Amino acid sequence: MSNKENYPARYIGQVWLAINHYEHLLKEASVLIGDFNSNRIWDTKKRVGNHSDVVKILQNHKIHSTYHEHFNQEQGKEEHPTFYLQRNKKKAYHIDYCFASSNLLNTLTKVEIGSYENWITHSDHAPLSITFDI
Repeated sequence: MSNKENYPARYIGQVWLAINHYEHLLKEASVLIGDFNSNRIWDTKKRVGNHSDVVKILQNHKIHSTYHEHFNQEQGKEEHPTFYLQRNKKKAYHIDYCFASSNLLNTLTKVEIGSYENWITHSDHAPLSITFDI
């Protein structure tokens, strides 16, 4: 969310600060999921940590995006959007993520993103559904 007192710590900056604060917990099996309001395409914006910084620190802890692993996608070049700015299909972005530890990724069986047509009347986000066989 927006941080008016500390502009560089907005959105993905808050995720970056939280990951660094709780980094000791990342040694355990971990799942981080939600609306990150972020994508590599916006890395040029001034932040305390950008999208690529967050992905890198998580990768250093063997935590990866379930979507990117499952669909073999590159960060910033996602084929499946999760968000439609102003509910406009032409303003589609991938900003919702589920990151999971490598040991959990080994049990990943399904990753689905709801379709624009089925979800736009309910939200400007499409749901991200992850299935693990644990």
